[in-house]
Amino acid sequence: MNSVGSRPRTLGLFCLAVALSVAPAHAHDPDATTTGGSTHQFTITESKPVTASSTLTVPAEDFELRPLESGGQMLEAVPNALTAQHTGGGKAEQYFIRGFDADHGTDLAVYFDGVPINLRSHAHGQGFLDLHFVTRETVERLDAYKGPYFARFGDFATAAAIEYVPYDAVEESLIRLEGGYWNTFRAVGVASPRFGPFAGEDPQADALVSVEAYHTDGPFRDDEDLWRYSIFARGGLDLREDLRLSGHALGYLADWNASGLIPERLVSAGLLSRFGSLDPTEGGDTLRLQGKLQLDWEISERAHLMANAYAAAYELELFSNFTYALQDPVGGDGIVQKDDRLYAGGRVEYEQILGLEMPARLRAGAEWRYDDARVRLGTQTRRRTTGLSNDDDVEQLSIGPYLEAEVLPLPWVRFVGGLRFEYFDYDVQSRLPGESDGGGDDHLWLPKANLVLAPFSEVGPLSHEAHWLRHLEVFLNFGMGFHSNDARTSLDDPRILARATGAEIGLRTRFFERLEVAIDGFWLDLDDELVFVGDEGTTESGGRSRRLGVELVARADVTDWLYLRGDVAYTSARFTSGDEPVPQAPRFVAKGALGVRQGGFAAELGVRHLGDRYASEAFNEPKLSGYTVLDFGMRYRYGRFEVGVTLENLTDTDWRSSEFFYESCAPGEVGRVSACPASGGGPGIDDFHFTPGNPRNVRGWVSVYF
Repeated sequence: MNSVGSRPRTLGLFCLAVALSVAPAHAHDPDATTTGGSTHQFTITESKPVTASSTLTVPAEDFELRPLESGGQMLEAVPNALTAQHTGGGKAEQYFIRGFDADHGTDLAVYFDGVPINLRSHAHGQGFLDLHFVTRETVERLDAYKGPYFARFGDFATAAAIEYVPYDAVEESLIRLEGGYWNTFRAVGVASPRFGPFAGEDPQADALVSVEAYHTDGPFRDDEDLWRYSIFARGGLDLREDLRLSGHALGYLADWNASGLIPERLVSAGLLSRFGSLDPTEGGDTLRLQGKLQLDWEISERAHLMANAYAAAYELELFSNFTYALQDPVGGDGIVQKDDRLYAGGRVEYEQILGLEMPARLRAGAEWRYDDARVRLGTQTRRRTTGLSNDDDVEQLSIGPYLEAEVLPLPWVRFVGGLRFEYFDYDVQSRLPGESDGGGDDHLWLPKANLVLAPFSEVGPLSHEAHWLRHLEVFLNFGMGFHSNDARTSLDDPRILARATGAEIGLRTRFFERLEVAIDGFWLDLDDELVFVGDEGTTESGGRSRRLGVELVARADVTDWLYLRGDVAYTSARFTSGDEPVPQAPRFVAKGALGVRQGGFAAELGVRHLGDRYASEAFNEPKLSGYTVLDFGMRYRYGRFEVGVTLENLTDTDWRSSEFFYESCAPGEVGRVSACPASGGGPGIDDFHFTPGNPRNVRGWVSVYF
């Protein structure tokens, strides 16, 4: 394995992570306090409170039968969300949600057990979001919050914020062995030890430990040889009846090769296999070590205080070659990106039920984070570094105090309003002679307002006997959010925070207790963002953009053992100047599942569809190709034993997981095509470049519970 960069502080943080191997509390509703891992919630109404029709919880059973290859693909269980992969299975996925090609995480904030995972000023892309460390058997649910309407979420929470909520403990420990095509195997162990005086029916402590090892060569002509190792521990201890200490520790290591993106013209001409490569030395290796501690104090029945702190070490060395021989016909256009960082932060939050004539709750908190990163960009040939074009030390500090109030002025009216202040301070120092340094600060005020109405309910002014009207809720949402720009863009422009302003109208209801339907229409404006192009070391303006969309989500329990799930979304994403389409932005997304659960047997047939997208700002052509893929999963448990199988791409469709449109020159084209002169430098050949989606893929597993 290629060695990632290391610093003495990495060893120190690993020791800290091991020392923090204890963890947070109990399950809760999606709009309860979740960021930071707190399990405390206040019940103001009898029904489960939801602030927006697009807010929802995805339980573990919704992704247990999906053919997942990574923790990032678990996000596809969230309506309107899809993922893609290129440059190997160890690199963060490409994320699509709400009309955003969020690249590797720029407009999608993700927290794991209260710790933010997105990385600022990353060597490859802003908000880089690598979730491969997640072991799916340890995750109880995903809580999804779309739009910038929630005061407790800060950086990157423009299109959505999603929280991975692990189990406190599992009722049964398990060992699982998986195997499948392309030398794929996976071994997982999950246990919740019971020990000492805490082994009774009502223990004062709980714990969860998991270990995972994964390998695959993938369907490519040149083996991917992906290895992933993850270890995770979390637990909690009741210090007193009203005081709880919790936390977690995790470690993750991966190494892989990649076949990368390939040009359509060579595949169409029969000169290159769909699963071939022009540079099989692409790939990389990565490391994450992370620890968190949290204290929850139940001050009274009406008041709760939570405080947590986390620290993480992260390293990545990524080898890529997107244009092959466009610039350098001899050595090739390979680049190497290196990221080596520590980041730490925390949150303090106080909640109080107010003694007013109307039900009311106040939440006040503050979130802080500090990043210390070394980020580099250089040239490479066959994983041998040949030069550096960027080598920067980047320090960033953010502080985000917020206030949120929830009131019920009438039994059928709920208002949630909030305000968040975000302050950023940043400094960039180059290690290369003659390069510019820079620094500064920026801030934003971010108001939020949400109104929930139930006029036809039993307590509403228009109370109605029709079941679907009695359960109908109307949601009106408004908010401002943001994502930070890469701090290196400040060398060209001091703007570091890009504001997002959004609104949403939604409806949610139930029919006959077995069918739940939610529909919403949303609008989101994103300020002109400055993008640091990590593959080139340059800064460019992203342009001001607007997204208008509609989503429909339906969940039906047809019988006690048969269910249907489905979601459909259409989004228009356009630049506001010139009214041109935003390249890569997803437009039509649809997913569905038909499943059976009876006793120890469960089976699910799923479909995912991504419509054609615009490849460039040209109005009609060219377009990136869409796809429709069918998947199937099945398991059966008898006693302590379980067997299962998943079939990805059931119909063996030729589809493209990731696709881009740009200029390139293949080695065989240099000197033979006018656009690819022997001297290099292009201009190159405009073409579609893609990473193929998996062909039919079969994986099976055996589990033992104890």
